[in-house]
Amino acid sequence: MIKFSVTCSVNDTLRLGVLSETANKASLNTPGCLLYTRYGSVPFLSPDIYEGISLIPGFSFASMNYIAERKSTLLKYGRGLAEFGALGKRKAILFQSDPTNSSHVAAAAKSSVPVWATGGRLQLSIAEYAKCVLMASPVAYQAPTDNETFILDKNPTPKRCKNSVVRTAGYLRRLIEEHSLEEELTKTSLLVSIAGGHDLEFRLRSIADIDFSICSGVVIDGLLRNLPVSAVEVKDIDNEDKSLIDFLTTTLPKLFAHIPSHLPRFITQIWQPYDIALAARSGCDIFDGSLPYRLSRSGIGWIYEDWNDDASGQLDVGSKRRFLVFPFEEDKEPIHQLSESEQFLPIQPECACYACSHHTRIYISHLHIAQEMLAPMLLMIHNSHQYYRFFSDLRRSISLNKIDAFISHATKWIFPHHLVMLDKTNEFNKNIGEYGQ
Repeated sequence: MIKFSVTCSVNDTLRLGVLSETANKASLNTPGCLLYTRYGSVPFLSPDIYEGISLIPGFSFASMNYIAERKSTLLKYGRGLAEFGALGKRKAILFQSDPTNSSHVAAAAKSSVPVWATGGRLQLSIAEYAKCVLMASPVAYQAPTDNETFILDKNPTPKRCKNSVVRTAGYLRRLIEEHSLEEELTKTSLLVSIAGGHDLEFRLRSIADIDFSICSGVVIDGLLRNLPVSAVEVKDIDNEDKSLIDFLTTTLPKLFAHIPSHLPRFITQIWQPYDIALAARSGCDIFDGSLPYRLSRSGIGWIYEDWNDDASGQLDVGSKRRFLVFPFEEDKEPIHQLSESEQFLPIQPECACYACSHHTRIYISHLHIAQEMLAPMLLMIHNSHQYYRFFSDLRRSISLNKIDAFISHATKWIFPHHLVMLDKTNEFNKNIGEYGQ
């Protein structure tokens, strides 16, 4: 079971806290993120590698798609997902959807929810969903929800938002019935889902349907963005971003005003550093942790500058780049072109991670050209290192009551959609399967 405590409240929404699990002495300072896992383990990295990354989270993120597809294997194993995936004492928190996967069709029904596995869509009844939770043995899990409000239309109608609220409430009622039939479920912390898309009225209706005494936290999801072009008729990134920012800055604080303050607030599908900072200011506590994977699969190395609370620190002349795109030969944008001397630097000079301590930019570019599995591994090490430093700076800014200054700092890293949506590992993922990809 998980426990959350608020250690510092700056105002009605902004706060610092600690998520803990007493049985394994695991803890996570908030705002923070989970250790993102995909297909049961950390993408690209083996346990001995990721355990050496500084500030690594104490809890891991897992999604139902892998559990549903590997039910028989996990049932035979019998000791849960965390041990099966060699996550050590890092207990898993189970969510319905993988935030890095976009659904291609809306498939939520009154009595079942879809999960998207490697073999396609799996439709789970609530009873099957509960059985998957038992097999995974997470420390906490998300209640099933209709989170597909944006699949057919980037501007969902009120009717679609209403249906998501009605279905999610129905799922929760059926899940509570499963709790009465299976005592083991009651030993796992329940995270209730708040449905309703971007619509404040329907999100509030969803909150009104929830008995918060039965849960240990809340989950905000259904914020799908960057859908495949085939999923919508017209793509308008500017309007899409504006809608999301309005939700993060205006809608979220109004939602959290109706949620008991002792409950941790999880949010998925929010991964841009700027969006994370906005969501934290509005009261979000825990994020899905998927950004290092998103960047690494796309061949992007994050150059993160430490936040300086006196605003006097500046990037030195040689490190004004916000990120690097690998391999260099593929990059035709002048802003990302490097001189010969710059190519022989680490991804980020003065970075203490393993990748920067042992390898150069040009070598990592060569690894991408050669389609070596070491390429995404090194990027994953570096990007994870920077990501956890980002959250450390975020918490420090809150403790100093300078979150607005940190948000301005975070605007330097808004990663272009067309770059982050690429998965360059598709061409050679057969070589990195053994590392969890």
